[in-house]
Amino acid sequence: MEVRRLNRLSRQLREIALRASQNDEDLPLSAGELTVVEYVARHPASTISAIARETGLAQSRVSTLARRLTEDGVFICGKDDQDRRQTRVQLSPEVATQVFEEFGSRPVDGALTTAAPHLTDSDVGKVLRLLDELATLLDPSEPLTPKQLMPPAPRGT
Repeated sequence: MEVRRLNRLSRQLREIALRASQNDEDLPLSAGELTVVEYVARHPASTISAIARETGLAQSRVSTLARRLTEDGVFICGKDDQDRRQTRVQLSPEVATQVFEEFGSRPVDGALTTAAPHLTDSDVGKVLRLLDELATLLDPSEPLTPKQLMPPAPRGT
């Protein structure tokens, strides 16, 4: 497989995951916003600069997103105790539970069918089995629970 094909596949899978994780009542997120939410979920109490560096998004964009998502109740932001210039970001406890227990457990079949309408039911089943196998091969560790990902809340800004 070539890099360009892998990049295209990763974009397609990201769009399928985004579509599968949202429904009409959920907070609508772009792929970039979802990337930030996922990063913060996996790296609680990260700084804005670390999130920007690791996601490849501009620091100003991450800062704006963090501010908006804090206003929406998705994130909790606070100043770093060691460096008051740094802002630390984490998921609110309610959203952490929602992300891992509700959104994260939604089936992807419908989103896959929408993204690739040419697939038969048999093809969809095969793709899902292959994705499960790939996920296990690339990351055999057990997924973390919301409780494991929630450090103490940062102090208020």
